[in-house]
Amino acid sequence: MSKRFDGVFQFAYVVEDLDAAIEHWAHTLGAGPFFVIRHARYAAAEHRGEAHMPDVSLAFGYSGDVNIELIQQHDDTPSVFLDFLKSRGPGQQHVGIMSRDLEADTEMLAARGVAMVQRLVNESGVETRFFDTELHGGAMLELIQASPETAAAFSFMKAAAEQWDGVDAIASVPDAEA
Repeated sequence: MSKRFDGVFQFAYVVEDLDAAIEHWAHTLGAGPFFVIRHARYAAAEHRGEAHMPDVSLAFGYSGDVNIELIQQHDDTPSVFLDFLKSRGPGQQHVGIMSRDLEADTEMLAARGVAMVQRLVNESGVETRFFDTELHGGAMLELIQASPETAAAFSFMKAAAEQWDGVDAIASVPDAEA
């Protein structure tokens, strides 16, 4: 019997200009608002087994029940994002799935011949892993460590999208001190 993942909830795109991509998704396609992390900081990062800390900016917004992630890499540090941009140009790079057990899911994928290519741990301790599943012109797979904090963050963004008036493409993040 094979294990099934929970459904894909995120589609992620590597872009060359994050602000232009946000404007396109928000004002042409109606997704948003976007929550932006400029020059994301990671506690740990490795690409193909070697430590590499890419300089990336990220934007997260919703279109209905689907999370849209936009990624711009600012440097030439090896990463799955730069690999994709160099080989294909901008476009859909990965799909995201929540993982309740990263180790077990990584082992299951390895048993199926699917290799982990990149691992990132953000400063809050949330880990994501990228797997080489680009079969038949598809996208990579990102497993996102499920946690109450991760669920709360995505729920917050989705609720913001449901209340969004369509005007400001970039959302203000509330002050954590307030």
